Amino acid sequence: MTVRKLTFALLLAFFGLGLAAQDAGSTYRSFTPADQWEVGVDLGTPMILGDIPAKFPGFGGGLHIRKSLGHVFSVRVSGLYASMKNEDEAPGTDDSETAWFSGSGQLVMTVNNLRFDKPYRKVGINVFGGLGYSSSDVTLNGTTVDPNPSGATVEVGAGLAFRFNSKFNLGLEYTVAQLLSDKQDLLDGKNKSGDGTRSVSPDFFHWPHLSLNFNIGGKDKAGNKKSEPLYWANPLETAGNAISELEKRPIYDPTDTDGDGIIDAIDDEDNSPAGARVDTKGVTLDSDMDKVPNYMDKEPFSPPGYTVDKDGVAQVPKPISEADVNRIVDAKIAAIKFPTPQTNEWFLPMVNFGDNRYDVRYSEYEKLYQVATVLKNNPGLKMVAVGHTDARGPEGYNAVLSYNRAKAAIEALIAQHGVSRDRIILNWAGETTNLIPEKGANSMNRRVEFRVAKGETEMARPEGKEAGKGSFKGNKDAGY
Repeated sequence: MTVRKLTFALLLAFFGLGLAAQDAGSTYRSFTPADQWEVGVDLGTPMILGDIPAKFPGFGGGLHIRKSLGHVFSVRVSGLYASMKNEDEAPGTDDSETAWFSGSGQLVMTVNNLRFDKPYRKVGINVFGGLGYSSSDVTLNGTTVDPNPSGATVEVGAGLAFRFNSKFNLGLEYTVAQLLSDKQDLLDGKNKSGDGTRSVSPDFFHWPHLSLNFNIGGKDKAGNKKSEPLYWANPLETAGNAISELEKRPIYDPTDTDGDGIIDAIDDEDNSPAGARVDTKGVTLDSDMDKVPNYMDKEPFSPPGYTVDKDGVAQVPKPISEADVNRIVDAKIAAIKFPTPQTNEWFLPMVNFGDNRYDVRYSEYEKLYQVATVLKNNPGLKMVAVGHTDARGPEGYNAVLSYNRAKAAIEALIAQHGVSRDRIILNWAGETTNLIPEKGANSMNRRVEFRVAKGETEMARPEGKEAGKGSFKGNKDAGY
């Protein structure tokens, strides 16, 4: 018997696990969106209705927070401070003053949100009830009532709320509260107890007030904007929107007018010729995109880049021969215009001389080689060799010395590098164009400069006696 019971219990356990797994695997879409909170400021004219007539107006103010439990019910937590007076009309009779502090929690029912005809209510009809705790400071005819009435309270009320937009609404409410203690008849300071311990005429706290209500809240966990509180929203709004989207979907129609296998609802070309191959949108294929469809194209895969005729055949030009290629290349080469060398931008080295000498030193031979290389590489080029001296000595003496230096440099170019004499023009400048403005000896001023000729003519030897020391390296054909 024990084994049978154990087996039966195990079967029940496995059956329960199967049901749980089935429930866990099921999917359900909720149509209730995440919504915002309401935060409100309450302002009104409170009063005590009891043994002594109420004197208007009293003053009260408070704060509340409200959160929906669904589209009809919501909970609200509030705090309140109120100050009010009670006074008999006859002179010399009783008068009292009451300060009321309370906190409460209420269950609110929006009774007209059971209708589903509009996305949002413009006016909300609310009834509510709840429990709280209050503490009161009461004076009767200037004397403090001790002990002051305080303790648990029960609250009921009703009101209207007017929706201005998704962030703000305005409420008009009336709340009635009563103390749940044997001091409930002392809210106006006067007690009418039957036996001194039990109240036969309890006092009630009345609270007509205006509420300025603001909806707060950002986005839900999925990043979607939260709905305003659900007691303003149609319970079937989300489901209704989903149904409307479904209703907008086109009704399936399998009609295929041109018989190409693509129904007319998605066919971009519902008159394709019979037998013509089409793509997924029902358009006749044009494989080479030459604007001639395949069923008319005699060359469905024409090479790209060429025009085609009415039959879709590419108009490829005939191949050219080797002779044609050579002719084209020769014409291109002949048309090339090579730039003319900018000889005026060349840099040519200077040859320097010793003090009062015109013979070319070995250290300057490399410079002459560079000048000779330029002349050999440019057969049509002529150069000017200009001799210079420093500022020492008489001017006439320096003129002859600068002439001798230019002549010696030219002779060296002719003798060592075979440069033709008619390609070099001799000029002299004496001491008139010093590079360094000094009166004394300076090797930079004792020089021969070379530059590209631009119409200069040969200068004759200046008059005067021989100047300088040195020798020429020329030959008898040099022309000196």
